[in-house]
Amino acid sequence: MAERPAVVERVNVALIAEAAAALGELQARTGLKKVDLVNRALLVYEFIDAELRAGNNVVLRDPDGRDQLVKIFL
Repeated sequence: MAERPAVVERVNVALIAEAAAALGELQARTGLKKVDLVNRALLVYEFIDAELRAGNNVVLRDPDGRDQLVKIFL
């Protein structure tokens, strides 16, 4: 069994309604705990922010190979 990372910092956050709904939908779809989803979301956000600041684009590719540029406003 893989070891879980040690807790480095604890934070309390108040979620807006849309974020709380998204968290609930992700929990239902993935079966992951809220803490795991929030940690993953922050890691994805940091990665995308760093890439955009480096001048890169975020592109989604569908199963047919068509690309769609994603416009993200941070």
